[in-house]
Amino acid sequence: MATRRAGLACAAVLVSSLAVAGGPLDVLPKAVHDPVVATVEKVLGFDWGAQITTPDEIVTYARALAASAPSRVRLLEYGRSEEGRPLVLLVVASPGNQARWDEVQAGLARLGDARSLKPGQAEELIHRLPAIVWIQCSVHGDEASGADAGLALAYHLAAGRGPEIDRILAETIVVVDPVENPDGRARFVASVRQATGLQPDPEPASAEHVQPWPGGRVSHDLFDLNRDWFVLSEPESRARVAAMLRYHPIVEADLHEMGAEEGYYFAPPAVPRNPLLAGEGDALVDLLGRGNAAAFDAHGFRYWTREVFDFFYPGYGDSWPTLTGAVGMTFEQASSRGLVTRLKDGTLLTYADCVGHHLLAAFTTCLTTADNREKFLRGWYAFRQAAVTGGEHGPERAFVLGDGRDTGAADELGELLAREGIEAYRVRTGAGGVATGTVLVPLDQPLGRLARVVLDRGESMGKGFEQEQARRDAKRLPDEIYDITAWSLPLLWRVPARTVTAVPRALGLERLEPGAAQSGAVTGQGKVAFLLPWTGDASVRALAQLLRQGVKAAVARKAFSVAGRDFAPGTIVVRRAGNDAGLRQRLEDAARATGEDAIGVDTGYADRGIDLGSSNVVPLVPPRVAIAWDVPTSPLSAGGLRWAFERVFGYPVSAVRTATLAHADLSHFDVIVLPDAWARGWSYASVLGEDGVKRLRAWVEEGGTLVAVGNGAAFLAGEKVGLLDSKLEKRLGSETPAEGTKPSKGGDATGGPNRAFDYESAIQPGEEEPPLVPGAILRVELDPDSVLSAGFADGRADVLVDSRRVFTPLKLNRGTNVAVYAAADELVRAGFVLPVSREQLPRKAYLMVQGHKRGKVVAFAEDPVSRGLTRSTMLILANAVFFAPGY
Repeated sequence: MATRRAGLACAAVLVSSLAVAGGPLDVLPKAVHDPVVATVEKVLGFDWGAQITTPDEIVTYARALAASAPSRVRLLEYGRSEEGRPLVLLVVASPGNQARWDEVQAGLARLGDARSLKPGQAEELIHRLPAIVWIQCSVHGDEASGADAGLALAYHLAAGRGPEIDRILAETIVVVDPVENPDGRARFVASVRQATGLQPDPEPASAEHVQPWPGGRVSHDLFDLNRDWFVLSEPESRARVAAMLRYHPIVEADLHEMGAEEGYYFAPPAVPRNPLLAGEGDALVDLLGRGNAAAFDAHGFRYWTREVFDFFYPGYGDSWPTLTGAVGMTFEQASSRGLVTRLKDGTLLTYADCVGHHLLAAFTTCLTTADNREKFLRGWYAFRQAAVTGGEHGPERAFVLGDGRDTGAADELGELLAREGIEAYRVRTGAGGVATGTVLVPLDQPLGRLARVVLDRGESMGKGFEQEQARRDAKRLPDEIYDITAWSLPLLWRVPARTVTAVPRALGLERLEPGAAQSGAVTGQGKVAFLLPWTGDASVRALAQLLRQGVKAAVARKAFSVAGRDFAPGTIVVRRAGNDAGLRQRLEDAARATGEDAIGVDTGYADRGIDLGSSNVVPLVPPRVAIAWDVPTSPLSAGGLRWAFERVFGYPVSAVRTATLAHADLSHFDVIVLPDAWARGWSYASVLGEDGVKRLRAWVEEGGTLVAVGNGAAFLAGEKVGLLDSKLEKRLGSETPAEGTKPSKGGDATGGPNRAFDYESAIQPGEEEPPLVPGAILRVELDPDSVLSAGFADGRADVLVDSRRVFTPLKLNRGTNVAVYAAADELVRAGFVLPVSREQLPRKAYLMVQGHKRGKVVAFAEDPVSRGLTRSTMLILANAVFFAPGY
């Protein structure tokens, strides 16, 4: 006890001494601060780094800073978080640059589009425009020190007088986004403050360092905002991207945290690097890195570069800005995850230390940019100009999205591109092989590289890098892949996409704008029924809206043709009979809101296939849906699934804590969804307990539909649960031979008098997990006889696979393998997959359905909502929840 008290006292002394000595600001070159400008101590009652600020405190201080230094600081609110918290920018500049803020933005907009410039105008603009340095902070809510470093930077530049500050203000405008994820930060700060005792505890295992589920990293919807930059699933991401497009950052740094023992990381990044991110920026990143290295060396601070944090996935807070022409970078500070933590060597890392290191890197970045302003502006211009001239795109000049038949998904994808600042056009009049109703995306535009990287099937990570990963796998060394390796939006949204080498001049084009989704239409009198083709998100949203309004609807399990038009399985049938006189108005409202069409028919007699009165037209009941919440679920999976239902489908669900499922009245629900689960610590079995598992099984047998995802499906396949007659396979070749069988060739490790010892066979592990498939897009083949395949006329889907799971398919007498991985020659659509996985995965189960008396289990091998990227598999999820209960 005495030792513990001594440690607490030591921690308290360290925190307070840093604050008394000036704290994090001491790492910066000396400056004199104007006492009129508000300090954090005057406004909030504590010094820099002495407390972890809440989102409300951050905005309170930002407002006070702007009010006390109006000639240097302007405060801009650029959006609101999901929970309604302000998203703000502190724009710090010299009085002269503040006065010409609008002029600067107009000038950067001109410089950023070479199509609008005459010879010589670019150099003129580069000579007179300041560079925008954008410092964004704490996109992960529990990586807290970036936010307080951002506030300290804004204060130092607003109040300070000194040669370095003068250079920064003369040559740049510094934009600080102090809290990118206020909802996650509020959750994190609350957990720390609630767990803190008499004094901050440096013990890493103490409650103030260990967050309860779901943690502060994620947004309100439990999304990782640092993976959302081009998907734009979250309001924070949409608002931030719109602000960046409006204000044109030239240099951008994203302030993060990592493990407490890791020191400090700044760019240059590790390999692999996306080839479309290469160019002038590489030398500029090196220039900034050397500047930061010199500043850290001067203080003796530990740092490292070119390891771990790659530059391949385009949805990071460094890579997405880089694709707009900025020099984007990630900075990572070892985290105290509280006010103080004890490291393995016994030294203490304080929150003030963390703030100080981030502050030094951010300030040095501003100073290096100021000292090389024209070089950075010229690099930004060159990147965007190269996209316009088109030489880097090869012969391709544009993408054509869609085929002109089903325009809804192509329109939605085009509208998403427009939100990212990419020029996309709806083809109103087709010509030259480009059909009416498609979306045209020219590549000769300032954001042509961004367009290409999100629409193409993706780039290789480099032959040498990929060979190295195979070599490491052979030795069972950890791979060096940081994130997913494929993300093609056309593949994952099921939108046909192709490139053209010339854009026909006769095309009639209409520029797509953010929020400009097309409305659907209700056609025909519909004397007997209205039919809604089942094709994608719009179809699901329309059905969800109608069910919520009490409209009686049914789903056709088989194809048919009526009134000269073909309808596929999954078509929604809304009969006049059984619905009230306001039916057409409700359908028109749904068409207008969702973009879905409804076709009225005046007979139930089919030209071909089933009639509308067939028993294969199954009535739908609005399902009462529960999603397991809290441990052991993965917050990303649980949040993503709930987001899909509520944000994409527009259908409410109940989030029920997993432990509550063990004793809740499950008869209140028709469908229960088990998200993917963390692979460490907790499990569904441990949280539910034996009695909870029995109650869940009984609920299924009484008619419930249990939808399980990833490790949730693996839980159902466990021997003690027995709800899914599949099993997780071991790595190919590592399975224990069945009793009585002979060892495989080379398996006699002991050798014999006439046999050489087989070292390679002897060292192979037994019963090991398959290798990771690192976020690749794979093809699955769908069973056309299952209603869960509705909407997939070609019987195929592209899915995102990011796990080690390989499920054996169900026996024919145990259930249905609705989707299995395609044969080896068709399996990999995009991304990196090791040879052993290419051999093991074909014909293994992706989606299974198994009946249990009156109910059923639907099991997904992978998350159908991953990152909000996978609109194609979201449709399969909708099939499972809306169609499976009545099937």
